[in-house]
Amino acid sequence: MMTHNFRCWANWLIVISACIFLFPGCANIVPPSGGPKDTLAPRLVDISPADSTLHFKSKKVYFTFNEFVQVDNVFEKLIVSPTLKRTPSVTFKLRTVTMEIKDTLQENTTYTFNFGDAIRDNNENNPIQDFQYVISTGDYLDSLQVRGFIIDAQTGKPDSNVSVMIYRNNTDSVVSKEKPVYFARSKGNGAFWFRNMAPGDYKLFALKEEDRDLQYTQPKEMIAFSDSLLHLTDKNLSNITMLLFTEQDSTLRKPDEFAPEEQPVAEEDAEKKEKDKEKDKKKKRYLNISPDLTDNKQELGQPLLITFSAPIKTLDSTAFSLTQDTLFTPVTFTTSFDSTRTKLLVHYDWKEGKPYRLIIPKEAVADTTGLQPTKADTINFAAKKESDYGKAMLTLTLSDSAKAAISDTMHYVAQLVVNKEVKYSGKIVRNSWVQKRITPGEYEVWILLDDNNNGKWDRGVYYGTPKKQPERVISMPKKENIKANWGVKIQASF
Repeated sequence: MMTHNFRCWANWLIVISACIFLFPGCANIVPPSGGPKDTLAPRLVDISPADSTLHFKSKKVYFTFNEFVQVDNVFEKLIVSPTLKRTPSVTFKLRTVTMEIKDTLQENTTYTFNFGDAIRDNNENNPIQDFQYVISTGDYLDSLQVRGFIIDAQTGKPDSNVSVMIYRNNTDSVVSKEKPVYFARSKGNGAFWFRNMAPGDYKLFALKEEDRDLQYTQPKEMIAFSDSLLHLTDKNLSNITMLLFTEQDSTLRKPDEFAPEEQPVAEEDAEKKEKDKEKDKKKKRYLNISPDLTDNKQELGQPLLITFSAPIKTLDSTAFSLTQDTLFTPVTFTTSFDSTRTKLLVHYDWKEGKPYRLIIPKEAVADTTGLQPTKADTINFAAKKESDYGKAMLTLTLSDSAKAAISDTMHYVAQLVVNKEVKYSGKIVRNSWVQKRITPGEYEVWILLDDNNNGKWDRGVYYGTPKKQPERVISMPKKENIKANWGVKIQASF
């Protein structure tokens, strides 16, 4: 009987083994299909040591969740305040995340460990938002808070992932010399939030930087700073607005760092430059001329823009020929160069809908190496019609809170913007502004708070005298669609 049973079991094992060998898909464990997708973040079920622990002395912290978890880019996302010299290491296995603290913590200090959205479930990648762990090495937890928003001063829009930094050292150069005591990053809406801070006087900065070194040392870094110290006593601070801007390159230097003296140019360097010029001349062979026209149409009220392929040394505009209409009637015009001498502006009061012809003789222009066009260049175009344009009529209304916060002497400028480039602008007079001859399209509407009444946005100054906040721009939430031969009323308010 036992022999018979053994043979039966052996036969079954052979059949099962054959299935696995011949049909390997049979051995795969496939989760049941169907049903709602898991959209829930992991739920914390245990922490050791517990959150809000006092007299904290542990080197490792264990976070246990209700499902398998993983961590995403935790080195970038984990923010520790006050800052540590060495970032804690974070590992995960099954349902547990382990954080190892490698630095010695200061006595009588409250620490926050903010993981952001780094901790996620293993299946659907659902993150726990703003996951934070707080402990104290002393008798109590500090509980003061600082909240605010980061705004790009030039665009008026909130800026995310900006480093917001708080220092106990009140010297101006601290932002370039030291790491911050408290550190946070702005969210998508520009908001930042410091929690569990100790009482004291602090200096507040924000930096938008690529190197993430938390120090203001690079000319292209954007900075925001508070005009006064933060006085944290027994009340939280909120609604702090920080205006980001980029300083002029010449104003930013590392502390105690000065530019080297200008060195004389060696003779061999001068010879090399001359040889390079000759090489460039041979490569170019001829000077290229390109008019800036769309569909061969010239904007009314604006000069014709002509771009050359190299800086121009000599130009005889009296040899140019500009004619109007089908009878080729000669007209009088003027010209001017931009600072690079690669862009020539042809000034004339173009007549609506009229055809034009501009002839540039070969001999009339030469670049710095002596190159000229291969032949005379003829540019045929027509001026636009008034009906090709749209019109904007803007009315500005200030709320009571805006009137209370903004000086009565403030000047306002309306700006129509495409891809962060101001296309049309003008001063708002008696709460209104009208702009004609607008190229049809979709525009953002910005209102510039023009403190010095020069009609343009002015950047701020930190490393310079006097220190100055940038002028602020308020961005309207709605884009405006400007159509040809049509007027649009714009209601701007804040």
